[in-house]
Amino acid sequence: MNVQIKQLPPRKVVFMRHTGPYSQCRKAWEKLCKWARPRGLFQPGVEFIGLCHDNPEITPPENVRYDACITVQTDVQPEGEIGVQTIADGLYAMMTHYGSYNKLSETYAAIRGQWAPANGYVIRSLPSMEIYVNAPEDAPEEELITDIYVPIEKG
Repeated sequence: MNVQIKQLPPRKVVFMRHTGPYSQCRKAWEKLCKWARPRGLFQPGVEFIGLCHDNPEITPPENVRYDACITVQTDVQPEGEIGVQTIADGLYAMMTHYGSYNKLSETYAAIRGQWAPANGYVIRSLPSMEIYVNAPEDAPEEELITDIYVPIEKG
């Protein structure tokens, strides 16, 4: 298991909230990108981030919260369904997931259930973060790359 410990700075993002199963968050991405593109927010170095607020093994599927986020360097104001927030800085366990988004839960389970306790870490009460290195529009499902960040602290 290749887990790295990262100290991350805060990230300012624009976001669109999705409530429901993680597998159905595509519409939030479509709305966010449709809003962001004409505003020139797709700058070099922009990150596409998913914030996962809930564990789908505990939270009923209809109540699971997910924020589709795009990092911004400029001053952007909330507008309609689009919000602005800062992703918390701090210590994160990072592991790269290769392949289908449908199997992300396996990588989360490895970090949360095996790696963290075995290495003396506990999970902080913050959303986990998925940074999408590529996208389904650009790569076949088996070639998708997602960096998963789980907020941790020494236990």
